Amino acid sequence: MKRDTWVAVAVMAIAAFAAWDVYDLKRGAAFFPLLMSAALFLGGAVLFVASLRRPAPAADAAPEGSDTEEAKSIWVPLLEVVVLTAVFAVAMPWIGFYPATFLYLAVFFALRSELSRLTGLAVAVAMTVLIFVIFSLLLAVPTPVGPLAAYL
Repeated sequence: MKRDTWVAVAVMAIAAFAAWDVYDLKRGAAFFPLLMSAALFLGGAVLFVASLRRPAPAADAAPEGSDTEEAKSIWVPLLEVVVLTAVFAVAMPWIGFYPATFLYLAVFFALRSELSRLTGLAVAVAMTVLIFVIFSLLLAVPTPVGPLAAYL
């Protein structure tokens, strides 16, 4: 099987396990995790079908994982996201969830998006407000505030 097929099977298995794991929670508490598990499973199913429909690479094509320029180019954005996520995780307990989320999104859009700087900042603000409305106001999920949040 192709790599995409294996990834799709793994994604669907993780989604099924997550759904099974939260199934015993109270009805209200299980709704959102079950919804996310279903969405993840659906995404895995779409990837699975797409991987089966895509033809296998030609025998004379470079094998997967070969040292091509395209293969190397994926590591830079991946490393940026990993480092940015690590900084987010370290900063969140200190400055709070919402300021850290805004900074994460703003830097991410500045590094990886084709949006202008101003549009990237506007989208970061809008997404942070949306996350606040969903998690704090609608779902009443407590989020880390952090000791430095009082000074921000």
